[in-house]
Amino acid sequence: MSKKSKRKIVHQGKVFYWYVNSDYDDEGRIKVHILSEDKKFIVAYEIGQVSKQKKSPFLVVMGKEFVGFSGDRMGYIRVQTPPIWDDLSATPSLVGKIIDWCYSEKKEIVLVNWKGELI
Repeated sequence: MSKKSKRKIVHQGKVFYWYVNSDYDDEGRIKVHILSEDKKFIVAYEIGQVSKQKKSPFLVVMGKEFVGFSGDRMGYIRVQTPPIWDDLSATPSLVGKIIDWCYSEKKEIVLVNWKGELI
């Protein structure tokens, strides 16, 4: 994994890297991508879902490590998240909150489609 243009954060005793970019495949939406050093944990979260769009936010799980899922699965999975984050900009604090939520055992997992609609 290239560490160029990525910020490092140590959280819960693990090393993670995060970066922000425009996703041109998704209408240029700004997303924060978070991945563990071993690449087992990979998620992406669209910035501004709560603060700008006032909608129920979701994140995309791309890695194999996510508390609440068991076994191997193929492809990306979109998970609705509780609207508790101040997500106006990507900050180390937001990244930490996302990591905490992903590793929490006390969360409801609600699958949504690519638009964030319940499936």
